[in-house]
Amino acid sequence: MTFDISLRAGAALLVAALSLPTSAASLWPPTATPATITANDTNAVELGVKFAANVAGSITAIRYYKGPNNTGTHVGNLWSAGGTLLASATFANETASGWQQQALATPVAIAANTTYVVSYHAPNGNYSADNDYFATSGVTNAPLSAPAGPANGVYVYGATSAFPTDSFRASNYWVDVVFEPSGPPVDPPPAAAPILIVTAAANPFTRYYAEILEAEGLNAYAQADIAAIDATVLAGYDVVILGEMPLSTAQVTLFENYVAAGGNLVAMRPDKKLAPLLGLTDASATLADAYIGVDTSASPGAGIVGATMQFHATADRYALNGATAIATLYSNAATATANPAVTWRSVGANGGRAAAFVYDLAKSVVYTRQGNPAAAGTETDGSSPIRPDDLFFPNYVNLDKVAIPQADEQQRLLANLVTRMNLARKPLPRFWYLPNGIKAAIVHTLDDHNTAQGTVATFDKFLAASAPGCSVADWTCPRATSWMYTGAALTPTQALAYDAQGFELGVHTQNGCTDFASLAQLSDTYTTQLAQFATTWPGLPAQRTSRYHCIVWSDWASQAKAQLAHGIRYSMDYYYWPGSWVLGRPGVFTGSGLPMRFADLDGSVIDVYQGVSQLVNENDLAYPAATSTLLARALGSEGYYGLFGTHDDYRDTAFSDGVLSAAAAHGVPVISAQQALTWVDGRNASTFSAFAWNGTTLNFAIDADAGAHNLQAMLPSNSATHALSAITRGGVAVPFATQTIKGVSYAFFAAQDGNYAAVYDAPIPPPAAGGFTLWTPSTVPATPAFADTQAVELGVKFTSERRGRVIGVRFYKGSGNTGTHVGNLWNASGTLLASATFADETPTGWQQVNFATPVNVEANTTYVASYHAPDGHYAADGAYFATAGVDNPPLHAASGANGVFVYGASAFPTSTFNATNYWVEPVFVDVPPDTLWSDTTTPATASANDTSAVELGVKFTSDIAGRVLGLRFFKGVQNTGTHTGTLWAANGTALATATFANETASGWQSVLFATPVTIAANTMYVASYHAPNGYYAADANYFASAYDNAPLHAPSSAASGGNGVYRYGATTVFPDQTFNANNYWVDVIFERD
Repeated sequence: MTFDISLRAGAALLVAALSLPTSAASLWPPTATPATITANDTNAVELGVKFAANVAGSITAIRYYKGPNNTGTHVGNLWSAGGTLLASATFANETASGWQQQALATPVAIAANTTYVVSYHAPNGNYSADNDYFATSGVTNAPLSAPAGPANGVYVYGATSAFPTDSFRASNYWVDVVFEPSGPPVDPPPAAAPILIVTAAANPFTRYYAEILEAEGLNAYAQADIAAIDATVLAGYDVVILGEMPLSTAQVTLFENYVAAGGNLVAMRPDKKLAPLLGLTDASATLADAYIGVDTSASPGAGIVGATMQFHATADRYALNGATAIATLYSNAATATANPAVTWRSVGANGGRAAAFVYDLAKSVVYTRQGNPAAAGTETDGSSPIRPDDLFFPNYVNLDKVAIPQADEQQRLLANLVTRMNLARKPLPRFWYLPNGIKAAIVHTLDDHNTAQGTVATFDKFLAASAPGCSVADWTCPRATSWMYTGAALTPTQALAYDAQGFELGVHTQNGCTDFASLAQLSDTYTTQLAQFATTWPGLPAQRTSRYHCIVWSDWASQAKAQLAHGIRYSMDYYYWPGSWVLGRPGVFTGSGLPMRFADLDGSVIDVYQGVSQLVNENDLAYPAATSTLLARALGSEGYYGLFGTHDDYRDTAFSDGVLSAAAAHGVPVISAQQALTWVDGRNASTFSAFAWNGTTLNFAIDADAGAHNLQAMLPSNSATHALSAITRGGVAVPFATQTIKGVSYAFFAAQDGNYAAVYDAPIPPPAAGGFTLWTPSTVPATPAFADTQAVELGVKFTSERRGRVIGVRFYKGSGNTGTHVGNLWNASGTLLASATFADETPTGWQQVNFATPVNVEANTTYVASYHAPDGHYAADGAYFATAGVDNPPLHAASGANGVFVYGASAFPTSTFNATNYWVEPVFVDVPPDTLWSDTTTPATASANDTSAVELGVKFTSDIAGRVLGLRFFKGVQNTGTHTGTLWAANGTALATATFANETASGWQSVLFATPVTIAANTMYVASYHAPNGYYAADANYFASAYDNAPLHAPSSAASGGNGVYRYGATTVFPDQTFNANNYWVDVIFERD
């Protein structure tokens, strides 16, 4: 038996052998020969075959069969399914005829169950070719296979090598590979991937975690079967994701030792023998197809939706026994159980963590996306034929939660968890979901049933909406896909012209809206109709995307398998319908907004992406409002990102108008299904590698696939100890912008090929206390872009109930509100207090800029927040402040003469019109209280060797008047008993007392008084606490000089008649004695006036 580890490198996997080498495999044996050894064609041509392996491995050589007239220099090539050239080699020492073989200089690793193309260039033609070879059956020589279908056997004419995409009569051109299922690469990667997925051959769902990680942009991972795992293997990885599988006692010990040594484990529905490691106690019960609720108050749950979400798997029920619940199991949408759903805990002294999902997340994601496997082949909605909605109808998905991408959010919880755990080892980079950092796009697809309002009308409409100079490659020209009946009113010349302008055309396969009886019968419809389409419109590229007429989906996955056999790898068949089920609820019924590959019933990946038609012109939703709803959720605070698919046809010609208008209003691209496929393939094939971390600098490399145009990468803004200060590529500075995604702050930057260094050496800024605005992030204007193109300053008058700081300004941006925007803060008389230029704006939505220095603002005092819109098109809702203001404590915007503006250059806005709201607001934070010492300042002696009961204190003053909210003291581990804190006047009058509660074993302890105590400026006070068992913190000679942390000061012992004060006694008493200028580490919590 051979064991292997497969290391993710884009679409390929780098393979490291751990055991005996295996024999090479090829599609055809050396004895196989073509029926037609020499075709009568002397043109230069690239010829190839599509193939896949059912296990990961390496391509070590390329083969082809040569006839005696096939002369010239031959070049062999290996390509990804998207056309990325992975390797090339020139054949040498050829024989006159027969099989030729050329080794690759470096073996190329390939992923299991993933399509590739191997080809060679015949400069003088005369190649071998057997027509109809792949028409009805493929070739299988395990572990390799070449699928059946007219799209296999590929070629392209040309004087030099190019990616072959054309096909003719399913011809076999007799090209082959040499494949080693577990052979090592000649040059192993310079550093291991940070993440290891542990899989089990008996459970293919364990391999679906690779699909989940790629969907989340965590492309730096490896896979290994559990049989290959030992301590040495585990030690090479920062985070290990363990799929659902039984474990032996010895294997449990391996994982226990890995975590104890500082490793990070995420176990999916773990073997119960792992419960002690995970901090869980088995409750001997299960819960299936129920709900989870995430704790969003802290990482890693912060940023994930707070509403309960469905899961579709069986969960084991546990009690917490040392672990912390990240999420809780719910028996229904509203009823929490006492059992955790997701947990984590720290283990040992080396920083290890052990986390668990008590259900199999991979299986749940597949079933949430694809539906109920028990309903496969069943008519559930009462309307034939069987469609994808029958897998969900009536309540497999709770449509009251259809707004939430429930699968995506749970994947992102895993991504947050992995990212957070990996920080203990190094910051972990990711790829963003969509080009240029955008958060949504519409995949516009049309079914043309031979109608006058079909392809031509829609495509011409999109051309008219294309701005001069727009770029198809950059997704700035609206484009679409049309799947047509072969009788559609479109000439071949028109078709080629539309194709050249970036539109996609293909056949709308159909069988008369009836259920298919078998995969073979279904495949025949593709074979016949794809050939008819190619005959009717010759010269178009091979079809890569599809939606079957009447969305016939008669079982679990035969449609996807038939599509794959015919070269189609993006399916738009999942279709949000019928209206009687939808009931006016726009959303994502598959629980996802992003394409991921299908899985078979056993969990095996099918190399076809599930695109979804969420926006369907016949599901009785109101359009374009429903489109805008999905886009607003993607762009707004919910962060429900996605590629949202449409279904358009003759029933409603205004539907595409609405798509264009909604997209323009939100600044969202409209693209074809082929553009979506190219992007997703390219993003998944892009790689991170060459990791090195020295505690301050993260070195890594990026290899961006050609299909991932405008790819962006993201790095955590903070390491475990420091903030990111710089990114360089090849020694040249790389600009980056920070953005919080699902509760995690990331630095976004352009992901170009090269070697990078990210430096983490800046202090991590403390989190702001509070953080308030007038409107919530989900509140949007009724009129986001007013038809006024003049340059104008727009603002709002506001007050705060309490003193604080304005850290920045926000405004809502609509389509057309272009140019450079500057945010300003003014006092009521027009004095400019702060100004900042907005950067890294999104096309639409709320924009925020922070001032270089926050501005202190006084309570109940009017200020004006404004911004300058140089090109107009600002948000404006008339009469908004006519009868009511805005009250979102502590901020308020008064009614009446509010909403202010001034035309021209940036200036103090004083004019008003119709009490209009221009959607500008301040960003306000509370002023954090002052203390003498920071939380990170600690004593040299945390526990003095004195067991007597004693009152210990410090004399202090403040430069300004204010209120003492409470007291603090530093506690050593032996400083036990009940502690009481007291604030005293200098004459010994007790001003306030409070008892400390919920203390930790050591460190700073705090208590607040029931009523804050007002103190005067430049006046001496004493803060003290009572330690009934002694063992207090004490540093000698600390107050030989004064300690200053303005506005607070602890005077020197000489200047204050002795500082560091104490008095022995069994109860609280005013401390008035001193010794050796000791600091007893007592502190105040002070709020300024």
